[in-house]
Amino acid sequence: MPTTLTQAHLKLLELCPRRFQHTYLDRLIAPVNPDMLQRQQWGTQFHQIMQQRDLGLAVDPLLQQDPHLKAAVEGLLTHAPDLFIDPDPGLRQSEHRRSLPFHGYSLTVVYDLLIVTPQRGQIIDWKTYLKPPRQAQLAQEWQTRLYLYVLAETSDLPPDRLSMDYWFVQPQGATLADAPPSRVSIPYSEAAHRRTDRDLRRLTQTLTHLLASAEPLPQVDEAQGLCGTCPFAVRCQRSSDRHQPPTPISLPAVADIAEVPL
Repeated sequence: MPTTLTQAHLKLLELCPRRFQHTYLDRLIAPVNPDMLQRQQWGTQFHQIMQQRDLGLAVDPLLQQDPHLKAAVEGLLTHAPDLFIDPDPGLRQSEHRRSLPFHGYSLTVVYDLLIVTPQRGQIIDWKTYLKPPRQAQLAQEWQTRLYLYVLAETSDLPPDRLSMDYWFVQPQGATLADAPPSRVSIPYSEAAHRRTDRDLRRLTQTLTHLLASAEPLPQVDEAQGLCGTCPFAVRCQRSSDRHQPPTPISLPAVADIAEVPL
């Protein structure tokens, strides 16, 4: 039974409980597309560079080996210099982890960058792909909602003093001229905090109830059209190849899975 819930757990649980079961309980996963895997690995490298830079470690030798990575980092430094100034007084920390006990579970978040001053709290998240989603869509993502909720519950700042900024940097192969860094900022509020609290209670209560049953977790309604792109469609008997036996594949630790687009 999972006791730690991340934004990825919540998103999958709300999308399809059966897919949640296959992924996190049965620990099965379908093969990853090689192109997607390469993009994820490059995104992981970018995150590591940003963390090492914040720790005061040398990154120039690594950047010299990858001109695309160098352009992405330098482009961000040029477009958002304020992100790289330590607040005084305040906290500025990369890969900042927080956990919040919640109805028998531990809600866990890892902020790419957290900046907190006596006046405000700002969550920064790096995204290494183009065409950022609209603000309204990002505001409804579980990553946004959970990250802001946990920060509000674990700090003295009220929700309306918190925000989450997504910075989209050009991916591997793109040029700075074609894809300059862009930001989508999500403000927070007391009303949004109450909605997230309500939905978290609903989801955790549902999960506890489902896990207490000996039955498989329910499948999503096939009429929603989500099964056609699901890697477990064959296993769930919702594919034209449904008569082929599914092949189980070991799932790596969640912390080892590279970033994927929202």
